[in-house]
Amino acid sequence: MRNCYKTALRVLPATLLFFMAVSCSTPKTESVIVRTTGSARNVTRLTATALDETCPVISPDGRTVAFQVFKDNQYDIWTLDGATGHNRIQVTSHTGNDMLPAWTPDSRSLVFTSDRLGGYRLWRQLASGGGGTTMITKGTDMSDFAPSVDPKAARKVVFTSRIFAKKEPFVVTGSKQYTSFDKVIPYIWTINMDGSELTQFSPGAYPVWSPDGGRIAFSSNISGSWDIWSMNADGSGLTVLTDDKGNQFAPSFSPDGKWIAFTSNIASSYDIWLMAADGSARTQLTSDTSEEVTPCWGTDGNIYFASNRSGNWDIWRLTPVVPE
Repeated sequence: MRNCYKTALRVLPATLLFFMAVSCSTPKTESVIVRTTGSARNVTRLTATALDETCPVISPDGRTVAFQVFKDNQYDIWTLDGATGHNRIQVTSHTGNDMLPAWTPDSRSLVFTSDRLGGYRLWRQLASGGGGTTMITKGTDMSDFAPSVDPKAARKVVFTSRIFAKKEPFVVTGSKQYTSFDKVIPYIWTINMDGSELTQFSPGAYPVWSPDGGRIAFSSNISGSWDIWSMNADGSGLTVLTDDKGNQFAPSFSPDGKWIAFTSNIASSYDIWLMAADGSARTQLTSDTSEEVTPCWGTDGNIYFASNRSGNWDIWRLTPVVPE
């Protein structure tokens, strides 16, 4: 199991890949994968710098893309105009790593991961870059990351956390950082924006809310391989959505909640795929020798993602062709 994860580790960008060793008897069902070529329109490159720019998220109003940039040996959060790629703004500039942004429903603030005080915690700041920052999670023995804010109840955040291990929080290769969980299992948690009502759910990572706030999709290998799962907002109704030999990561719901975009390497390289919210009608959106990862499906109908097709990691956008 560990060897196949080592292979995936070499190709996934900043903080996407994680390792777990969990066994579970949860049954899985066979499914049909529809592989297609050219199931995406208007594929557009939004950033064109020499820096690695990854993990894009589009604001709920469909106007602004937030993403992480690796510069001067650290990550910071930046934004740009989602339609044109212009108007780049550096939101954070604190010493330390600020990564993995998520928008609040009003499109005014960002929740993100930062180690500015030592351990990785969740923080909140205005997307304009002005004002101060507010710490959301304050535990000293955990690493908290990959938040997603409930679109219907802005006070609630779902995120990933694991017991903090000072000696091995990351595997570093060149300018890229990878979260590593060889020894400690991460879990899905929720917390109120004010730090109250911390609740632990299923083993997994990189959760995201459905548009109605009723379900949470996430990545987990609780069935033996990395797949996309979903559960109700209260942790019930745990359901596996993919059952493939490759690795499936980073789910993102369509604006109407009927579809999920995700990253998969079942067709060799990592590409953007979509499927119905019940796991059916899987369709490959990108198909080339480069890597396309971490999709975010915006209310403007486009999917924003990171790709290294230009030689380094940039932010791209496509319009998905959704199966009828």
